[in-house]
Amino acid sequence: MFAIIFNPVSGRGKAESLAGMIVQELEKRGETTRLYPTKAQGDGTNEAQLALSDGASDFVCIGGDGTLSEVVSAVAGSGAMLYIVPTGTGNDFARVLGLPKEPMKAFMAQLDGEAAALDCGMINGRPFLNVAGSGFDVEVLRRMEELKATYPGPKAYRKAVFATLGQFTAFHAEISVDDGPFESVKTTIIEIANGQYIGGGMRVAPGAKPDDGLFSLVIVNKVPRWSVPFLLPLFIGGLHVHLPVARVQSAKKVVMRSKNMVVEVDGQLAQMDEARFEIMEGAIRVKRLKN
Repeated sequence: MFAIIFNPVSGRGKAESLAGMIVQELEKRGETTRLYPTKAQGDGTNEAQLALSDGASDFVCIGGDGTLSEVVSAVAGSGAMLYIVPTGTGNDFARVLGLPKEPMKAFMAQLDGEAAALDCGMINGRPFLNVAGSGFDVEVLRRMEELKATYPGPKAYRKAVFATLGQFTAFHAEISVDDGPFESVKTTIIEIANGQYIGGGMRVAPGAKPDDGLFSLVIVNKVPRWSVPFLLPLFIGGLHVHLPVARVQSAKKVVMRSKNMVVEVDGQLAQMDEARFEIMEGAIRVKRLKN
């Protein structure tokens, strides 16, 4: 059975009509389907868990990175096949897979694609798919919540970036990599990445690969506030990793701690004192596009 999980408000209300189109396509192919609409944050996980108990073997996630992350929380390690239909603000993991921007085309391309296993991350025991971290991007996401009703997609993120430039200050954290000793860092941004992109295409971790069994850890040390506007174009294009203030390394485990820190996880914010990251190799089954 195909479980079709969709956020009715995603894509400015287009997700529901897309769900109907996908049902028609699947039923033409002789597949059984069931709809699982979400109503509030967290429902993607609840509905996916319900679908698993109903016997679903394939999951179609219609929405943005937040809904996708919620579904992954339930299906990681289950052996179910995941199809991504991007209708959100950023659609950053769809970009990692090279999916077409048009949602129905993205779905059709996956139906005819080749099965593959991808990694996902764990933060304090909860699966996530794309990128988690703290620092400048957390403040940007906070501001974006105020702007996304006015500006569509990546434009809202970029507006939020410029609104944050003059206010952000570096933060202190302690970091341990692969069970090593903790080190104290004063940093502008820390990202633990399975995918490459955040904010609708900003290439925060250009070396990240979702199928290599490793995170890409990206740390940008404290920089003068006046320099941030000049560094931003490099950050957008993924060139920041070549700067002396940046540190990039691969890791299977990362622990980050700082009192009352706020961590961004696939576009959602959560407060904690310690974040423990581990990689789950091959935990997500998807269809990759044929060459």
